[in-house]
Amino acid sequence: MPSSTQSSEHQLSSSSNHNSVSLLSLNHALPIKLDRSNYILWKTQMENVVYANGFEDYIEGTKSCPPKELPTGDLNPDFVQWRRFDRMTSHEAWMALHKIFSASSKARIMQLRLEFQTTKKGGDSMLDYILKMKTISDNLAAVGEPVKDRDHILQLLGGLGPDYNSIVASLTAREDDLSLHSVHSILLTHEQRLHLQHSSPTDPSFASAHMASVPSRQPNRPHQPRHYNHSSRPQHQVSSSSNRPPTRFHPQQPRNNHPIHSAHNKPHHLSTRPQCQLCGKFGHTAIKCYHRFDINYQGNNGVPLAQAPFSHAMLAAAPDHQDSWFFDTGATHHLSHSAQTLSCVQPYSGTDQVTIGDGNSLPILNTGTKSFFFPSKTFSLNQVLHVPHLSTNLISVSKFCTDNAVFFEFHSSYFFVKDQVTKKILLKGWLRDGLYEFSSSSPPRAFVTTGSFSDGAIWHSRLGHPAVPILSKALASFFMSSYTVENGRAERKIRHLVETGLALMAQSFLPSKYWTYAFQTAVYLINLLLAKLLHFQSPIQALFHKLPNYHHLRVFGCLCFPSLRPYAQHKLCYRSTACVFLGYAPTHKGYLCLDVSTNRIYISRNVIFHESSFPFQSSSPPSSPSPHLPSSTPALINSPSLSAPSSPAVSSPIITSNSIPPLIPVPFATSSPAAPSPPPLPLNTHPMVTRAKSGIHKKRSFIVQHTTEPRTYSQASKNDSWVQAMNREYQALLRNKTWSLVPPPSSAHIVGCRWIYKLKYRPDGSIDRHKARLVAQGFTQTLGIDYFDTFSPVVKPCTIRLILALAVSFQWPVRQLDVENAFLNGDLEEEVFMTQPQGFVNPTYPTYVCKLHKALYGLKQAPRAWFQKLRIALLDYGFQSSRADTSLFIFHTATDILILLVYVDDILVTGSNPTLVSHFISYLSTKFALRDLGPLSYFLGIQAQQLGSVLHLNQHKYIADLLKRTQMETSKPAPTPGRLGRTLSQSDGVSLSDPLEYRRTVGALQYVTLTRPDIAFAVNKACQFMAKPSDVHWMAVKRILRYLKGTIHLGLHFQPAASMELQGYSDADWASCPDDRRSTSGYCVFLGSNLISWSSSKQRLVSKSSAESEYRGLVSLTAELVWIQSLLQELCLPTSPPILWCDNQSAAHLAANPVFHSRSKHIELDLHFIREKVLRPRTANLLCSLR
Repeated sequence: MPSSTQSSEHQLSSSSNHNSVSLLSLNHALPIKLDRSNYILWKTQMENVVYANGFEDYIEGTKSCPPKELPTGDLNPDFVQWRRFDRMTSHEAWMALHKIFSASSKARIMQLRLEFQTTKKGGDSMLDYILKMKTISDNLAAVGEPVKDRDHILQLLGGLGPDYNSIVASLTAREDDLSLHSVHSILLTHEQRLHLQHSSPTDPSFASAHMASVPSRQPNRPHQPRHYNHSSRPQHQVSSSSNRPPTRFHPQQPRNNHPIHSAHNKPHHLSTRPQCQLCGKFGHTAIKCYHRFDINYQGNNGVPLAQAPFSHAMLAAAPDHQDSWFFDTGATHHLSHSAQTLSCVQPYSGTDQVTIGDGNSLPILNTGTKSFFFPSKTFSLNQVLHVPHLSTNLISVSKFCTDNAVFFEFHSSYFFVKDQVTKKILLKGWLRDGLYEFSSSSPPRAFVTTGSFSDGAIWHSRLGHPAVPILSKALASFFMSSYTVENGRAERKIRHLVETGLALMAQSFLPSKYWTYAFQTAVYLINLLLAKLLHFQSPIQALFHKLPNYHHLRVFGCLCFPSLRPYAQHKLCYRSTACVFLGYAPTHKGYLCLDVSTNRIYISRNVIFHESSFPFQSSSPPSSPSPHLPSSTPALINSPSLSAPSSPAVSSPIITSNSIPPLIPVPFATSSPAAPSPPPLPLNTHPMVTRAKSGIHKKRSFIVQHTTEPRTYSQASKNDSWVQAMNREYQALLRNKTWSLVPPPSSAHIVGCRWIYKLKYRPDGSIDRHKARLVAQGFTQTLGIDYFDTFSPVVKPCTIRLILALAVSFQWPVRQLDVENAFLNGDLEEEVFMTQPQGFVNPTYPTYVCKLHKALYGLKQAPRAWFQKLRIALLDYGFQSSRADTSLFIFHTATDILILLVYVDDILVTGSNPTLVSHFISYLSTKFALRDLGPLSYFLGIQAQQLGSVLHLNQHKYIADLLKRTQMETSKPAPTPGRLGRTLSQSDGVSLSDPLEYRRTVGALQYVTLTRPDIAFAVNKACQFMAKPSDVHWMAVKRILRYLKGTIHLGLHFQPAASMELQGYSDADWASCPDDRRSTSGYCVFLGSNLISWSSSKQRLVSKSSAESEYRGLVSLTAELVWIQSLLQELCLPTSPPILWCDNQSAAHLAANPVFHSRSKHIELDLHFIREKVLRPRTANLLCSLR
């Protein structure tokens, strides 16, 4: 075709003998359209076209732009040609495409390789499995990574199940090389033999538009994903190797009886060779066909390639369902065989035809639209092609997603249509005969009106042809969704669970507060029952492949008698009690038995059941769910001498009645006539005359006492006791001149305030008084503006125990003082402004603020200000602050000594002269508002009991409150605080979802160690897992609580000591931590016979030997003894040199001998100060005992 005689917009001219290429032929020459998954294949075909037409210079960028004009001044024709072919953009576009798609192609290769290696046969048929593996292999070959036949065979055999072990062993044992096609034939034949052995043969049927030509074929093969393009003919992915099995597809026979090519009509030797989809010949594929670029070649359908239709669809073979629509991922347009199902039908004026899988073309008669109206969304099918010779209706998945803004999610037996934005499920369909069906004739299950849900076109006409979105919303308001709350899978299962649980509760007359146990039992029973969805198998059987056991099942809610021997605290406890059966323990192998009298649940394996008796049947009827009531249980007090308080929030008025009948359970009246009535109460026929027989009843008094503490001012203002407490606090603040009202400064920071409320208890647990405290919100203060220093010391626990041991030994009186509003006595050095307290706003100056002159609770500097004020008062009296403990103050006279311990506002005073003690208390009361609490009884949560000359310290109430808070008050006591031979590790168990309870409990246990050295080691171990506790660590904490439950009365005994000798005992557990192999050291110190100090802690460094770990423990003990010695020296108490005891000779020798050798030279030098103490004869004596 001479370039000088033809010019067209579809034609490129060249003056340098370039071939002219039309756009239509170029479109035909590029059958593979570029996407993110086929860049390498597209690049290969594109390079062929470029090189065939001589455009490589433009793509490679080697041809530069010629001059625009010739030397003669005429327009350069080469420049015109270059301007047509390129404008310096072809090379840039080519490189941009390479940069964009090369990375995705590499990712595609990795994805395909991983998919090829992990694909298993599973429950698929052998044909599906072979086609799946071949598809992946073809994809790899298409992207330039072909798979060798040997690797293909090995991977194919590796993905087979145990039924194919024999044939796999036979194939792998063969020495001759097998072709891939031979392996396919052998596997398909073996599968056919397996089916004949286990089931009767069935007639094969077409299940897809494309069927591979293989020796055997399985019936009802699931629909396989297919790959299509938008070229003029179907493009099937084929193998580039002639040794691979062919991929020939055959559609269903069309209605116009066009001839089709069947694999079964060809000779067997031809079926083993690939067939070209372009020319129909065997032995090569379309990509190698030499007619590929011949636009005038007429293919096997008799149509020139240049005139081939641009739109096509792969016809799927399915049963004849006239009203059904099937989704096709390979169709480029929607296709319908009937124009009656379409709206807006118009004759098709074009010449395009639909190409089916065998290459034949079907005419298009009409076009139209189709709408499917559902309450969730109206789905529209635009430009539906009417092809009468189609056997079924097809929906193009790509056009459906584009037109309706949805996406598909395909599963093995169903599919979802979801919204692209919200991901909400709009439609659900099912797999029918191997194809995903979209049935337009499925109406909703329920309607609000009595009319039927007709076709969308009819409703469109009935409603006056409204817009589609308006029509969809209008129908949604009248018709219920097919997926309502009642019909969803989750909703149906929840309804099943609820109905089963309610049936169990109704059967046993169970009160509604036990509904959780009924529903847990319902879940347990549902898992044991047969399910139709699981082919009449139970979930237990489907999951664990074993039949469920029904022998242990009992009637829910019946009377039962569990064995209580494991729960007995002593041998004389009852072995059983009447309980109610509440189901099966989820974490233990036992039954849940409820003791109604104590509301406690026992877990027992040995239970006697009375399955026809229901304890709740004779009680009150099950109550409906009610709002949550206060956690505190009202106390019933039979005391006519009590008077009713005036505030109803604390207690209710006393109800006195002379005719209140005894509390007799009233039977629940049922509507069933067969319900048995309770037997009549036996009459008292005894001749004794009682008050009850004479009609005389003692007056009954009922009082409800609430001991809860209010959390807000609005709650406290409704109770007179709390109002009086707030008034006392406010008047004390005014008397103390804590603040003055001033206008709010413009630049000052104003601190808020609030009321807090606390109940003060006596040692026996009864309420002492109501305490209201006005607290400043110090968390809003700013450092450097309204506060500076905040440190305030408190007395050490060891100092308290030391002073108490001395007081008991010398029989000194110990008095306890409480400073009222202690923090209010501190003087502020900074300017602090606070809002007026709630409920006490000055009506004359409501906008004023309080300028604080005295410290207030909540301020960051309040503890320091109070301690400084107290310290000045004590120093004025003549006290001296101890250098060893700044919260210990000592007063000496010529013959007497006075000692004072300060812990914030709690003060202990003791001394050798009781008169001196009383005189000092009188002096201190003139400085501060004091409450003399008398002899020591309850200090810092520690109960002190004077038993003759012995002082006993314990934390009975604190431990009891801790057990109640952790719900361990009824637990079985443990003999030891920790399990013998068990070492905790950070890797034990599963991490707790909420570690707050663990940390709170361990912190409380640390406070318990003030009087309980026996749990110091176990608590220290629990403290090491505060960052990330697990369920195993929580069980260890619970064991400590169980140990405290059985030893709640234990504590410290201080008795008079004959000598004030100071002794210390040290020990270490070498490399006891399994996580970092650090050692744990511990010590205890005795003053005479009284224990005053102890510790158990993890060492900071790893010890190389047990001697080193013992040596580090001795160093810690020595430091503690030196500190105690300095404290005793300030008290003017002469003591002999302390004695150190250890059970390791190497550590003792290392401390007593200043020798450095290879085993000890790495030890820190500061640890060797123990040698100085040991070598000084008046400082310390070190003894080693191996006992």
